[in-house]
Amino acid sequence: MSDHDLSTLRRALHEGALLLRAPELGTLSIRGKDRQTWLNGMITCDLAPLKAGQGAYGFAVQKTGKILAELRVLIDDDHILVSAPRDRIGALTEHFDHYVIMEDVELEDTSAEVAWIVAHGPAAKELPALARAHGALAAASMDMSGKGGAVFAFEPAKVDAALERLAQKELGQQGSAPVLVADEASWEALRVEIGLGRWGKDYTDENYPQEASLEPYAVSFQKGCYLGQEVVFMLQARGHAKKKLVPISIEGDAELAPSAEITDAAGKVIGNVTSVAKGPDAGRVVALAYVKYKHATKGTALLVAGRAAVVA
Repeated sequence: MSDHDLSTLRRALHEGALLLRAPELGTLSIRGKDRQTWLNGMITCDLAPLKAGQGAYGFAVQKTGKILAELRVLIDDDHILVSAPRDRIGALTEHFDHYVIMEDVELEDTSAEVAWIVAHGPAAKELPALARAHGALAAASMDMSGKGGAVFAFEPAKVDAALERLAQKELGQQGSAPVLVADEASWEALRVEIGLGRWGKDYTDENYPQEASLEPYAVSFQKGCYLGQEVVFMLQARGHAKKKLVPISIEGDAELAPSAEITDAAGKVIGNVTSVAKGPDAGRVVALAYVKYKHATKGTALLVAGRAAVVA
């Protein structure tokens, strides 16, 4: 459990920085003189302008344009660290290796040697320099949610000490923006509140980036070609995906099944819930849900398992 209540952690998320252990992330290390240009041709975010100490959030996508893995990329002087869900490291390595032809690129699964810390919040961008001073293998600011953020890679044995040191810092112009560590349960509630999907729960390899509502942070529509780009670009060019992950606010505080059906006023099924949490408002719960695109606009009235709801 966190040492702080949810309202205090919420303030850190919106005003300072919220730190999260990320044991669900594995690591792929990439070396070789062609590593950055080659990787840039494989993923949705733009690595071309990045230098050592910088990073990017993105996806590896399949030829179909659907998500293969969620990635956080950290550029270092002589290698690149890439995080991906542990259950996707094998598939990602195989996928990448298939497209190393003549390039000087070496791939290695270093999941046992690297542990990840993820930060969300507007003041998180101030933390990478501090993390490097306390022994981070790599660190960079990186927005993954629209709230601002940063990502840090440490040796596993150093994570607890790193969290303690980072959380001692108060940020912001007045030095009053809190930096706090959130536990899993607290983060689960807060990410649902802000409409942030989670790999394996709210989106999978059956979804396009636009369906998961992560394209503003994870996809560059200005960069050059990459594997799967044509489908992702055309989906954007035609206007929208058929369905979209949105946050919704639901009347009543009774428990709700994560797979609950969503209907319109006429009773027609238009989507389903993927994640549920208690919200900040008494007598309501918050959820993430897929709905048909025409119902995804903020303020749209819905019914969830017969309960009045609205797209938040």
